[in-house]
Amino acid sequence: MKTVKKLMVSPLNLLLKILGVDINHFWVLLDAKLKIDFRRAPNSFQSAGKKQTLIKQLFIYAFLGAIIIVSLYRISDLMLQLSVFFAFLIVFEGTILLTEFTAVLFDDNENQILLPRPVTSRTLLLVRLAHITVYMSNIALALSLPFAIYLAISHGLLSVVFLVAVILCAWFTLILAVGFYMGLARFISAERFKDVLNYFQIALAVVIMASYQLVPHYMENANVETLMFKPVWWAYLLPSVWFAGLTKFITGVGTSMDVILTCIAVGILALGSLLLIRALSLGFTALLSESRTGNAKDAKPVEQKSVKGWKNKLVALLCVSEVEKAGWQFTMQHIKSDRKLKQQVYPMFAYSLIMVIAFLKPEINDFSSYIAELANSSKYLLFVLTGFFGTIGISVIPYTDTPKAAWIYDMASTSQRYHIQSGAIKAMLFTFYLPLQVLYLIPIIWIWGISVLPYVFLGAGLSAVLAILLVRIQANPLPFSQAREMVNKGEQTLRMFLGMFLIGAIIGLVYLVSLTHVAIGIVLCVLLPLIISLSYRSVRARSIR
Repeated sequence: MKTVKKLMVSPLNLLLKILGVDINHFWVLLDAKLKIDFRRAPNSFQSAGKKQTLIKQLFIYAFLGAIIIVSLYRISDLMLQLSVFFAFLIVFEGTILLTEFTAVLFDDNENQILLPRPVTSRTLLLVRLAHITVYMSNIALALSLPFAIYLAISHGLLSVVFLVAVILCAWFTLILAVGFYMGLARFISAERFKDVLNYFQIALAVVIMASYQLVPHYMENANVETLMFKPVWWAYLLPSVWFAGLTKFITGVGTSMDVILTCIAVGILALGSLLLIRALSLGFTALLSESRTGNAKDAKPVEQKSVKGWKNKLVALLCVSEVEKAGWQFTMQHIKSDRKLKQQVYPMFAYSLIMVIAFLKPEINDFSSYIAELANSSKYLLFVLTGFFGTIGISVIPYTDTPKAAWIYDMASTSQRYHIQSGAIKAMLFTFYLPLQVLYLIPIIWIWGISVLPYVFLGAGLSAVLAILLVRIQANPLPFSQAREMVNKGEQTLRMFLGMFLIGAIIGLVYLVSLTHVAIGIVLCVLLPLIISLSYRSVRARSIR
């Protein structure tokens, strides 16, 4: 057994030597990493707050892969089938890498153990890449297994080569993303690197959500069965085409183009690995050490400045007490500085805009007729539905990475403790909900005119009331007092469905009001400030346990 193991490891040791990695350190550290597994639970596919096992997650990924076959089965051309699947795999693996494994790659919890020891940047980076590759390969193989079975039935041994290409594709995705990270880290500081990475993750989340909603709409009329792969020049620039060509070439069913694609794939993998490990890895340990100490270096004494000008007047107008003002300002500071809060809220803000386009389904070819038809409908009420996404931030107010700091709530002697919560709600609605509603007024007035504004204001106001009352009904904890892991509990899904059901009831109510005289809508709009004020009062009047 030891001989077999030695024969399997020897080629890998040769590769490690070429990459300039310390072989003994590499195997010891990788063995330790795999034993302790993740210190951070994956965010996806959690149920009732309990961690899903890896096996259960892989079954879910395999089920997702089976769904993909429904689309790929309609494509008759093998090269196009493979190219589409590898494109999906690269996007999906890239998403998983950004959302789940970035924290593992730049984890600084081991700094005190590893950095004082003679472990090179190359060795440490490759250990983490190998650790991530193990799990990314499992996910990629689970996603690919249903398609591999389909290929085995229709093309025989090609399925085996396909699974090897899947693992190589996962490695390519990893070195592409990490190469981008390490190249970026050479030009900016560690603290700035975290901010840029955070915004990059938010942008990617928005792009993926837009793809899921918009791409199927614009492809639903396409005749997929007749599509064929054409060997155009720009196909040589697509990574998914490289791996499709590699799969066909190794199987023996390839063409001269597949030979070129195979050379490109192998060349990019080899050169990319060498460049990443031998060149870009330099300074990886320094980046880890700066990420832990960067905040301390850049920290400056905080000067207590009162908010001046119109901001001070606005806070004084909207807040009924000094404690509520403190809740407002406390939340505003978190919105500016909490990266994870931005990752949770900003995509939902963008998702609202995406859903508007998905629901309205604009016809580009005959846009003028489409607008005229839209003006005669009541689809402006869809803006009430999508605008509710602007209130999602309220549901994540209680969560933070430092819940132990919430002891100050228990030590406070004030009887106005829940004024902090009402101030936090006002800050979130002012920052995310109000700008979204103002933005929606532009297309509403352009398409439907000012005659529908009373109903739009009524729907927007009642949505805000609903968001406030849900905090009271569900007895949400005080702001930033709960561990962030709690946000993934199954009850959050039930709360979301409850909110969407109630917003549907509000849309129905507004539609019925729109069928009556416009004066009724105006009167209800006049009463809205009173209703909103009473809603906030119910939050502030919550008893202290």
